[in-house]
Amino acid sequence: MTSSRPLWFAVVAAGCLLTSSCKKSSAPKTTAAPKASAASSAGPGLTGELEQLIKLSKSGLTREEKRARLKTVLEKFPSEHSKEREELLVRAVARGALDPPEWTTITSNYKGRRAQIQVTTDALTILGVRFDVTAEGAQRIADQLGAVLPTPRILQLVWEQAGVRIEPCTLPADAKMASTARMLEHSECVDQRIAGRKGMVANEGKHWVLSNRIAGKTNLAANYGWFIKGRRPVQTVGTRHDTAHTDYSQIVRLVKPIMRVDGRDIDIRHVGRSPELWGLVSDEGPLLVWRASRPGATPSPNENPVARSPPPKPGDPKTVRVTLKSEGMPIGPEQLPATTTALRRNTFSQRILSSLRMRPDDIPEAAYVSAGASACGGRDIFFELMNDVPVDLAELEQTNAPIRDALACGKALTPLLRAGARTYEVEYDYESAPSGFALLASPDDSFRDKVLYPPLSPTPSGVHRAYCNDDAEGGPRSVCQDGARSRLLLAVNHGYLAAYAREVPSLLARLAEAHPPPPDVAELASLFLEPSTADEVAVAKGGHCGFAMEFASVELSPDETSRERVLDAINDNAVLCGTHSSGSILKSSRRLVFVAKDETAAKVIRQALKQRALEVRFEAGVAMPNRADQQEFTKALRSAAARAAHAAKLELAGRRLTATLTLEPDQAELRGMAKLLDARAERAKRAAGVVLGLAEGKLPTAAELEGFQAPANEAN
Repeated sequence: MTSSRPLWFAVVAAGCLLTSSCKKSSAPKTTAAPKASAASSAGPGLTGELEQLIKLSKSGLTREEKRARLKTVLEKFPSEHSKEREELLVRAVARGALDPPEWTTITSNYKGRRAQIQVTTDALTILGVRFDVTAEGAQRIADQLGAVLPTPRILQLVWEQAGVRIEPCTLPADAKMASTARMLEHSECVDQRIAGRKGMVANEGKHWVLSNRIAGKTNLAANYGWFIKGRRPVQTVGTRHDTAHTDYSQIVRLVKPIMRVDGRDIDIRHVGRSPELWGLVSDEGPLLVWRASRPGATPSPNENPVARSPPPKPGDPKTVRVTLKSEGMPIGPEQLPATTTALRRNTFSQRILSSLRMRPDDIPEAAYVSAGASACGGRDIFFELMNDVPVDLAELEQTNAPIRDALACGKALTPLLRAGARTYEVEYDYESAPSGFALLASPDDSFRDKVLYPPLSPTPSGVHRAYCNDDAEGGPRSVCQDGARSRLLLAVNHGYLAAYAREVPSLLARLAEAHPPPPDVAELASLFLEPSTADEVAVAKGGHCGFAMEFASVELSPDETSRERVLDAINDNAVLCGTHSSGSILKSSRRLVFVAKDETAAKVIRQALKQRALEVRFEAGVAMPNRADQQEFTKALRSAAARAAHAAKLELAGRRLTATLTLEPDQAELRGMAKLLDARAERAKRAAGVVLGLAEGKLPTAAELEGFQAPANEAN
């Protein structure tokens, strides 16, 4: 498993946007599959049945005629689901027999951020038939088409925004569920219920989904779907099936890997792992799982050029021209790219605090050690245990030594984290495409030798050392071999730079020199560098304000229209916007700053904020159909957020508007929050025990790990 918490270089895990060279899918190429039963001399792996499907797909037959021919082809296979049938269907997709899918865009909103996600309008079909496959088969098809499988959150949005909603086509749950006859019957039933209507369809079947519940599990699959009324489906996230199961209902719907967030292209996997953006695609926290089935073996050296390369010899630090300042912003405004659009700084402590939903006094030292281990290239096991991420004992045993090394590195890093170490993110345009990089200054080089990321050889552009920061989940070959799309962590004098390999040479040159920044970048930097003791500061140019804006009164709102109206008013009327944030779940403050185009534009923003504050007082809030303690907590937090929005102080001076919000629960709200916070504190003590034991090489018991699993409400 890769690191569970997005690492300090949020340029990679949170805000790093793909360059134009990165927009092709990062899905790996699948290896050749075993031959199907009826071999043919038509070509390698091309059976007679497959050749027939390909010809039929290109014929001028009607949909009904094609369906009848497909039925004839499939009748040659066993009536029940078989490996041969699935292999035929998967290969048919790879060879072009798939009916061209139609794509549509759905909208997602979270914490004032707006995203557009492209999904297929219906399940995939071959000769007009929606086919069922296993989770393994669905993942192979997604790989072939350069797509990803959906998450429960995305399917929820599909249901809410679908133009064609149908009742589920449920068939008997018996021994014939996986038969070819049932597959054909189910698809025909869906067609009948659609009745020729056009648009995005919902309830066309159930789906294999990406969920943290299968994190670290080799043969466990998660399925989801079949809404009846309201927001909850009949099939909540279920994990009762392995990756080789299928039945008539398990169809394939796909999602494009590049989505747009506030008008910018980002890889959906970066969004899902981001501590700021995950809610756009996930409803279970940062999403750690991006494949429905995992490769069974670790990459061997001859499959991975990075692993095969000899460890690089560190260069002479004296020859490295890039030096990061240890105090304040690591670089000066004169070193910023001329296309800079946004800046942010954050502390490790604030990230730990915001991700755990705990009282500050209840956070143990082990949380910092574990977060440090993640920054070193390991796993944040404390975060996993606190957030219902399945932790597998066998995997812990297999990776005991690397975990111990990562925790040792995390322990060495902890004093730096507690001392307020800050990460700095810079968003800019690279060759007319949005991108970004991140910086971390450090007082010495002791951290450098403990980092666990694979070293690259040779190091690019003469930097002291470079590390590959790519996911291993994508398959048996590392993305690091792909040059421009590699994400690198570069050790430089007094710190680290995280960036895409393609941009490293120009970035290093820029950071080693000084050029007067353009007026708009100088103004942006000036706003960013205004004195502030806040734990987090972010600024952005107008039109990019989603990067900087997070409203406590917005994030709990179910009213998408209200949220969008506020963000539109800001983006359309602000030249610059920024936020200063500090505090914890018990008391937090946020100062929002807007520099408008003119005084009239400033008044438009002020009116939008006032209207939002008025609306939030009367909103019912997002329904939370989960544990009672969670419901009480959310209700109390929502109440405090609504009061904070209503009491916000707005100050207008010319074209500059400042809004100050203070979220401070009252005694009744604190009592409503206490049950969950007390439970989190007790859980944290147990999680700390596991982490500290692993640091000493001691494995937890199966019973200890089971105590961290959330009760599952699973359907078949």
